[in-house]
Amino acid sequence: MRPLSCFSRAALAGVVLLGAAARAEEPLGVEDTARDVAPRNYGNLRIGASSSSRRPALCLELSPFELLSFEGCGTGSGFLHQDPEPELAHFRSWLKLASWKTELGWLQPRLGIGFAELQVGQDGTGFHFSGVGPSGVETAGPEVGASLRMLFPVVGGVELVGEVGLSAAWLHYAPQLALPQSSFQPSASLSLGVGF
Repeated sequence: MRPLSCFSRAALAGVVLLGAAARAEEPLGVEDTARDVAPRNYGNLRIGASSSSRRPALCLELSPFELLSFEGCGTGSGFLHQDPEPELAHFRSWLKLASWKTELGWLQPRLGIGFAELQVGQDGTGFHFSGVGPSGVETAGPEVGASLRMLFPVVGGVELVGEVGLSAAWLHYAPQLALPQSSFQPSASLSLGVGF
């Protein structure tokens, strides 16, 4: 029997998270007790798989406000590895729409907006929204997305965090890259990690 690929393992974990979502209860009302209130996640670090890269994806999310967070996701190209394999990095803000208590934790649907950067060679400095950069290997453009996040409180304000997401970026200059790519860049991802 062949071992599961990184994406297959991540997809299996996503099925478990979505199974919990299927048993979600109704949204909480004002009469609920403090222990029935979703945990306040200030930040989290996750690792997972994305259809936009062959390498594992790392995501760092910070939430200065209860309903709004900011996130960066990518493979760490340029500092964790020098692989010229095409990669789509994501820089977006998330708006939490609701929070439902389930048997496994708290399920939170979210909408995101931001930008993505596609690179097909060694990552340079800055973002290139109006071209492909001096070396012709990177370009950036707007992105929208949606996700389901699961928070599972562990102890002392620490949570296990899982997320399944879909996004779509429009990179007008992608066909002009040294390794031409489509302007429309859809992406699916699954990540797991820890937050506080």
